[in-house]
Amino acid sequence: MTTGAGRRSRIGWRLFPLALILPVVLLFGMVWQSIGEQVDFADLERDGVRYIQALGPLEIALTNAGSAAVSNSEAPRKPLADAVDAVAAVDNELGERLRTQERWAGLRAKIESLPDSGTATSVIAAYGGANDLLLALIEKVRNNSKLIRDPEADSYYLQDGAAQELPEGIVAAARYTDLLVGTAGLPAADRAKAVVDINSAHSDLVSNARDLSDDVQLAVEGTGSRSLGGALLSKLDRFNRSIDNLLPLMSPVLAGTGGIDVARVVKARAEMQSAAADLSAALLAQIDIALEDRLSSLSLRRLLAIGTLVVSVLLAAAPIGAALAARRKPAVHQDQPERRREPVGAAR
Repeated sequence: MTTGAGRRSRIGWRLFPLALILPVVLLFGMVWQSIGEQVDFADLERDGVRYIQALGPLEIALTNAGSAAVSNSEAPRKPLADAVDAVAAVDNELGERLRTQERWAGLRAKIESLPDSGTATSVIAAYGGANDLLLALIEKVRNNSKLIRDPEADSYYLQDGAAQELPEGIVAAARYTDLLVGTAGLPAADRAKAVVDINSAHSDLVSNARDLSDDVQLAVEGTGSRSLGGALLSKLDRFNRSIDNLLPLMSPVLAGTGGIDVARVVKARAEMQSAAADLSAALLAQIDIALEDRLSSLSLRRLLAIGTLVVSVLLAAAPIGAALAARRKPAVHQDQPERRREPVGAAR
């Protein structure tokens, strides 16, 4: 006879696999949720990269238009109009998610009201205001896309260089060269204030270039990739050379001799902007590649988590299945043959 304790023991052993499954399921849920949050984080960062990629050409076109207005030369409006349309398209798609619609509307209205000509002082002030709004929009994208909180050291330094130091450096270089060109027509008495502004822009430009170099160096050291290092460092070297060519152009103003070579300034600024655009594209592309690799890795982790759960459930369910199969198997009884009873008095 089966005792109650025996029945409870058998029931306990049958429930034991189920007790093993529960922690595995709970762990799977935690891992799945964590991976989902990381995927959402990386997807949002990629949206930020896309938005900033559209803002780069706009910054180049905007500073070009400002420099043309300062020198009273006619600049084609199409590059600026095309850049505005490109950002508008990206904002229509991502603006609600990144919460940039209001700030972009303000920048767009400012760009559309910019003058094509005027005194150097008024033009620099007008375009300077637009550039400030543009930098504020880039910072808004950087914060709301969480690029500024990227958990990987190399990606963090790359985004800092691409979304802060480089855009600020482009604006500082534009202001610096515009002020140099603007002093060409100033009388000697008005150059004293111009020297203060030029020195300030010069200081900003040097500071941004130095910080940008530090960001790229730290990112390259963080990845340990020679291919990444070679690709980015060569573009950074070109950008730094273009800055080095800009800095000595202020010497005649500091010496009080005037004589700014406007053509030389324009040529040096064009090379700087070309180098900056090349470097910006490389930095943002590298960030996007890193984020795409991260998403691929997270997808593999999801598959691994699913596989682990399935295997664990199957292993835990195997004893239960075996026990049920054993219960359903019919028992085989071997009946003892009945002994025939002989009649009394039968002959032996």
